[in-house]
Amino acid sequence: MTKEPDNLKPVKRYKELDALRGLAAILVVFFHCTMGRPAYNSFFKLGTTGVDLFFVISGFVIFMSLQKVTRGVDFVINRVSRLYPTYWACVTFTFLTITCYSLHYNIPDYDKNVIPYLGNLTMFQLYLKLPDLDGPYWTMIIEMLFYIFMLILFEIKWLKYLKAIGIILCSSAVIYTHYFLEVGCLKGVLELVPLVQFLPLFFAGTTFYTLYTKRDNLIFNYSIILFCFICQILLFPYSGPAHFFISAAEYSVMLFIYFVLFILLINNRLTFIVNKATLFLGKISFALYLVHQFFSLKIIIPLFCDIYGWNFWVVIVFIDFPIIIGIATLITYQIEIPYSAKMKNLLHKIFAKPS
Repeated sequence: MTKEPDNLKPVKRYKELDALRGLAAILVVFFHCTMGRPAYNSFFKLGTTGVDLFFVISGFVIFMSLQKVTRGVDFVINRVSRLYPTYWACVTFTFLTITCYSLHYNIPDYDKNVIPYLGNLTMFQLYLKLPDLDGPYWTMIIEMLFYIFMLILFEIKWLKYLKAIGIILCSSAVIYTHYFLEVGCLKGVLELVPLVQFLPLFFAGTTFYTLYTKRDNLIFNYSIILFCFICQILLFPYSGPAHFFISAAEYSVMLFIYFVLFILLINNRLTFIVNKATLFLGKISFALYLVHQFFSLKIIIPLFCDIYGWNFWVVIVFIDFPIIIGIATLITYQIEIPYSAKMKNLLHKIFAKPS
């Protein structure tokens, strides 16, 4: 393994990042659970930005992960083994839930979900022209495209040019969305490459990691953070579903909060959010993010609120949350932790570095 430069801190697991993951997941859960209920959603609609926080975290983590490997294949193994066991379990759970729901309500052609289910298992259903089986899945292809992009830069040894590349790509994304969105062969780029909509968030995450590990060029790096912030606000009308639920001003405030949280993190001032609850939520955040929407919105909330007439918050706090957190915990500890490790070991054996 190559020796780390003296000005780099040892790579470690950041509890603050785990806590932020938990925060992001809970924001998204509250947003989805209050959808269609204006009396509750007027505030919790801000939770639609939880995915933006996830994207900044991903930029930080992926750039950090690439500092730990010497081969691109090791990065791929780490990502595949980290994501797919949990993802497959969650997609399967949701597919079975949708199937049972369809059978119970005599919804015709429920068997047509089998092909979308199989396609969703790849995470590349967008390019298979298949619908997402559940709402949150739309973000997975964005994450995957970012991983592929960073892997390419790693393989061609261009990570050292990441700042220049990021500035060029973020600027191009803003210019494209404002002036060339409907121009000829450029039409449809956002649908084909949805990563474009969120590039500044991922780029900000990589810059935050640089700021944490290297305490030089502070003015330049913080200027890049500001640049990313402005670019993402300019991309807001074109970035994901958030603009259907909140205003540009509300989005700007939430994005500002997330960037401030990261500034606190890189300056070791974010330990106040670390506790057993946030760390636990961070631990199960991936599974929680993936399983909650259909199960909550189509099964639990309609059953207890609309049919039985129970109070909405009683249902959310004492029924829905315990169930979805329990399911996410089960998937995390019974599938993610053991099978991610097994898959990682197996893949490392298959793709062992020649001696």
